[in-house]
Amino acid sequence: MGWSISDLVNNVKISDKCAKELYNTSKKNNSNLWDDPEYVTYDGKLAFNEDHQEHMDYIRNEKFVRDVLKKNKVKGDICFGSVEGDNKGSFWGYRFDGKGGMQTLGGKLEWYVTKSKD
Repeated sequence: MGWSISDLVNNVKISDKCAKELYNTSKKNNSNLWDDPEYVTYDGKLAFNEDHQEHMDYIRNEKFVRDVLKKNKVKGDICFGSVEGDNKGSFWGYRFDGKGGMQTLGGKLEWYVTKSKD
């Protein structure tokens, strides 16, 4: 079984200035997160490439990304989840407070009984 994750929540808006800074800082750090500056964001939000599978969450491993996002005082949550592989059932994320702070998030999946029409 493969190991992949999904971007479940992403409501952090990224300004053009922040996107450009992320791209340039990535290049300075010899990190090839984005092939082109236009791929840093999607619909005004930080973009994640699902083809990168378990490496999709570059926020965790790239300190410069966290630093640039905090410096630009972004606000909102970015959350990931895994439902397969050796880390299945793992849910985690990041909360940016809009003031330069960030907290890490943990999550869980909750099942409950619903009324059936049968």
